[in-house]
Amino acid sequence: MKLKHIVIVEDDVSNLKFLEKILKPYYKLNLLISGAQALRFLEKNIPDLILLDINMPDMDGYETLSRIKKDNKLDNIPVILISELDNINDDFRGFELGAVDVVSKHIPQLIINRVKLHLEITEYKNDLEEKVREKTELIEHLQDVMMLAIAELVECRDENTGGHIKHTANYMKILLDEIVKSGLYSDILTSDYVRDIIRSAPLHDVGKIGINDATLLKAGRLDDAEFEYMKNHAELGGQTIQRMINETNVESFLYIAKDMAHYHHEKWDGSGYPRGLKGGEIPISARIMAIVDVYDALTTKRPYKEALSHEKALEIILEGKGKSFDPKIIEIFEKIHHKFKSAKF
Repeated sequence: MKLKHIVIVEDDVSNLKFLEKILKPYYKLNLLISGAQALRFLEKNIPDLILLDINMPDMDGYETLSRIKKDNKLDNIPVILISELDNINDDFRGFELGAVDVVSKHIPQLIINRVKLHLEITEYKNDLEEKVREKTELIEHLQDVMMLAIAELVECRDENTGGHIKHTANYMKILLDEIVKSGLYSDILTSDYVRDIIRSAPLHDVGKIGINDATLLKAGRLDDAEFEYMKNHAELGGQTIQRMINETNVESFLYIAKDMAHYHHEKWDGSGYPRGLKGGEIPISARIMAIVDVYDALTTKRPYKEALSHEKALEIILEGKGKSFDPKIIEIFEKIHHKFKSAKF
């Protein structure tokens, strides 16, 4: 079994040797004589626990502890402060700075017991966090599978749009990656938000499941009345996902899925449907989906039309800059449109 690694920081050599003597039978040790030396050592080494003397010259234990806890890669390491005092009450300053315990360096059995205790607590905490992470990943995987299953049910009904889910999901990721790299809308497009957009993109057409077969499966172009009826799929999609939200605990990706399903046919100039939202009123996830949805519709063959070339689709989409589409996002699309053309499915 691999020995736990402990760093001992103590300026008094005799005390350092004493601590080494009582702990060496049980742990791998590194002995350091100052806070500055400890910080340098910790730049390249991550121990399991740190024993840190409070009273040291130049940089005392409190300052050393404070600097350790400001480093994200060291923050979870338990730090036990050690003191010359035999009668130690709660060291509020040490606990406020992040220490897990304060012990007297003159009570060896207490040191041994507290080190063992905090190593066990940390190991238990890490095991628990790993189990929670695994369970969360499993739940998210099941959610993704369910969303894809629902989306594929819609696609199975609409024989005219085969592959649309896969295509739009790929285009969405390509465009999102470039938007994030550019820094555009960085206040909204956090890593979690971006991840949730990608996860929920397959549900953007879920409302089509409420459209009758005569309209959804029509081989030719829809007449005006049929098109007005088809437009209901956006409202139905928003309502469907809202019911999912109402029946479950709050999940951010469902709110984003609702936005995309409900508003991906809105237009920048306010001429879209179902609500006639304009400009920044349209959720950013729906603004991005609008572009990838139109691109795939233009470049895919339908019973009532041939697929347009990438170049013609690009021309049409660029003409919609500031009219149908967010002009800032279109500027990014214009720079990377070749990635859409070369996308593999």
